Amino acid sequence: MDRNLWIAIALSIAVYAVWFGFVEKRVRPPAPQPLAAAAPASTGSPPTGASAAGSAAPASGLPARDPAEALAQSEMVSLGEAEARVHPRGAALISFRYPEPLGRVELVSAPDPGLFATWPELEFTRNRAVKNGLIYAATRGDGLNILKEYKPGEGTVLPRLSVTVLNATRRDLAVGPWTLTVGPGLGTIDSEKKENPKVWRAVALTPESPGLKGRIEVLKPGRHEGPFRWVGVDNRYFLAALMPSAEHFEPAATTDPPALTLTAKPVTLKPGGSFSWEVPYYLGPKGHTWLTRYGVGLERSIDFGFFAQLGRGMLAALELLHRATGNWGWSIVVLTLALQVLLFPLTYKSLKAAAAMKMLQPEIAKLQKRHADDPQKLNAETMALYKTKGANPLGGCLPMLLQMPIFIALFNALRNSWELHGAVWMFWIRDLSAKDPYYVLPLVMGGLMFLQSKLSPPAGDRTQQQMMMFMPIVFTFMFLNFPSGLVLYWLTNSLVSTVLQLTLKDRLEAA
Repeated sequence: MDRNLWIAIALSIAVYAVWFGFVEKRVRPPAPQPLAAAAPASTGSPPTGASAAGSAAPASGLPARDPAEALAQSEMVSLGEAEARVHPRGAALISFRYPEPLGRVELVSAPDPGLFATWPELEFTRNRAVKNGLIYAATRGDGLNILKEYKPGEGTVLPRLSVTVLNATRRDLAVGPWTLTVGPGLGTIDSEKKENPKVWRAVALTPESPGLKGRIEVLKPGRHEGPFRWVGVDNRYFLAALMPSAEHFEPAATTDPPALTLTAKPVTLKPGGSFSWEVPYYLGPKGHTWLTRYGVGLERSIDFGFFAQLGRGMLAALELLHRATGNWGWSIVVLTLALQVLLFPLTYKSLKAAAAMKMLQPEIAKLQKRHADDPQKLNAETMALYKTKGANPLGGCLPMLLQMPIFIALFNALRNSWELHGAVWMFWIRDLSAKDPYYVLPLVMGGLMFLQSKLSPPAGDRTQQQMMMFMPIVFTFMFLNFPSGLVLYWLTNSLVSTVLQLTLKDRLEAA
């Protein structure tokens, strides 16, 4: 790897560091995030016009729950692979502990009122007569019966949240608006908790149309009309999403940390009538293959950056290699070697151009000494020398710049990949999504970069010489806290580049 690539990589990483460290914090919506609209399946009487009254949005005047008391009142249940706790008030989830390689992670960041609370002013009781389901019931003061069911998912079918209202009186009853909220915030793994408030967001996926692919929208504070394929709250590794439509739900305000509130449009029930809403939901990790199987675009929540398609390709290649190697660390090593083979023509062209420039260094040094006081003359004669010798000062840079999209795409794929979480490589590297606990990989990487700087042709400009001298130090410090999977990629890349330079050195200088 020559100095031109180092400079290009350094500038790219600097831009990324500034963006993720400073700019992104300022451009991300700071407060409430908006809503969306969800769609139901009706049974019984259809909705009539907007007759108001009825149960309103969760009352803000409800007394706060004592955490210990709430835990004692709640019931432990199983929802898919997760251990959840359902509290009687609103039949809300006050805990949702998802299994992951290093233990269980709590996804409910605000247990009061909790996730999916409905009519939080009412106490729900579980219908234990139903053996294969989680059904909770409550009765409103005016005689409205409410049934709330957590329906399990299976295979490619998402779990669903069903709410049914029944009019047990002899008069018409108005129902709604009632609300269903995701958030505020979303829990994550221990190593991400410090950064979590900087990366969590309220998001939505717009529908697809002929010739137009749906897009991810980071929702700003306010009301959002939709329609959306899904709406939710996410962070780097997890997603809580609802699959709504605008037919039976309307947007409502949100809060900060990010939360999405769906407000059911009012319905009027005749005596003995009923009405049901059913909303598919997802609550779990952002594994690309895992999310893709549901076919509703949940995988679009994974941020692969500007080169998204290339990033998805990199992750797909890693998954393919993982099936062969059984180890994510070795998959990264093999992918890096494969990329080096694929890009060898560009690498060789760059090294050849760098060797040609190295041969001109003595003559350039003479010109610099001769025209030390005349920069314009120095520049003119230097360019004339390049032309005479058929050398191109950008010849080593441009081929390497073509590799930048691959580096950036792989950077994002490794940085945001749930698949690497808890993935063991070997020895002390027990989690490829976390930093090297002993900093061995970044230090070895820095040593290899220093060796490369000695093998690269010296820069003619003193500023560039100083930059090349400090580059290994800067990179080492930058990579100290990077995921060890990303450092492993860069270390392998540096090792292969160093071997290539040593192997081709004599041949290139003789050319």
